[in-house]
Amino acid sequence: MNRCIRFCTSCGLILVLACSTATASDLYVQKKLRIGVLVSLTGLWSTLGRNTEVALEIGSAKINAQSDAAHAGYRIELLVRDTHLVPELALEALKELAQKGVTVVIGPQSSAELALLRPYANAHDILLISQGSTASSLAIAGDNVFRLCPDDTLEAQATVALMWHDGIRTLVPFWRGDAGNDGLHDSVRAAFIARGGAVADGYRYDPATTDFTAAIAAVSREVAYARASANPSTVAVYLAAFDKVVDIFEMAFTDAVLNTSTWYGSDGMANSSALLSAPVGAAFAASVGYPNPLFGLDPANQSAWQPLATEIQHVSGVAPDAFALAAYDALFLTYRALQQSQAGKNFAALKAAFVATANSYTGVTGSTTLNAAGDRVFSDFDFWAIRPVNGLLSWIIIGRYIGGTLY
Repeated sequence: MNRCIRFCTSCGLILVLACSTATASDLYVQKKLRIGVLVSLTGLWSTLGRNTEVALEIGSAKINAQSDAAHAGYRIELLVRDTHLVPELALEALKELAQKGVTVVIGPQSSAELALLRPYANAHDILLISQGSTASSLAIAGDNVFRLCPDDTLEAQATVALMWHDGIRTLVPFWRGDAGNDGLHDSVRAAFIARGGAVADGYRYDPATTDFTAAIAAVSREVAYARASANPSTVAVYLAAFDKVVDIFEMAFTDAVLNTSTWYGSDGMANSSALLSAPVGAAFAASVGYPNPLFGLDPANQSAWQPLATEIQHVSGVAPDAFALAAYDALFLTYRALQQSQAGKNFAALKAAFVATANSYTGVTGSTTLNAAGDRVFSDFDFWAIRPVNGLLSWIIIGRYIGGTLY
């Protein structure tokens, strides 16, 4: 059968028309939808990037198989770009995707990237659907940004609930200076003070930092000062960062104050393969507690998400978290929204259809209902920590925060 191929530059669709001498019943239009994907595959937080890519490949294969069988609908083509978690590289990739007619992008995964991309997406009618950005500063109603994960105010509530339960009353923050981790610091600080706790100035490091000597010394001094006027067991370090935690822990391992302190982490390091594969860093994490809250998956819905999680891990080698599975849900939400908005020919209609679909959809990560800012409303958290399991250090869940209660 011959095919006539047409490209619609205004809607980013490739129209593949059956146009041979076949009978009328054999004729159908199969529309090819290009979806951009911005993830970190070789840079920081690449564990999430790789699992996101695999999740989307699995999802697109299922959609394409259904479309082929029905001789209708859309065939998905993923245009994956590696951002290295660098905002400027992410913006270059977004512009390149826009030139190809792409109007829907899944990602980027960090708030620093999203903050830089947001104005361009708003100006060029591009839907950005992030699976990993949590900065509450980006919770803005009416823009073209949607996030299928909870913002940092919800993560902070879970984190502080665990700290308070553990008897922590003084906190020394230590964080990477970017939109997402700034937001986590601010939200954790506010929630901890609201509980009646004390928060030191802490240390904010530049993302380009490679030598943490000054940072370690400063945090150590603040912890020592706090211990001098309080029970040492009530003082803890809160670390919000990405894979450079490996370098931080390797230095903190030799510090007599920090290696006897209690540490708490953030979603950016939960299940990190980089930390687990660093012998000194992993051992330090296991010795100082270091639980990391992560957008969680409902155990009651395990029959929905476990088969997908198993399939992703078979390919990537790393168990996926809820952020990666949220990207899978984003793909199916996009597909349904395109069906309802007649292939997204009108951007306003596509955007409205996406919101309406999300507010009535239950995916592998549960309800995807959005708030007024376009961010996920419902979320629970799992606390992941590195612990010895059968003689080997592994990431395991040590607690859960469900419906505002610790378990």
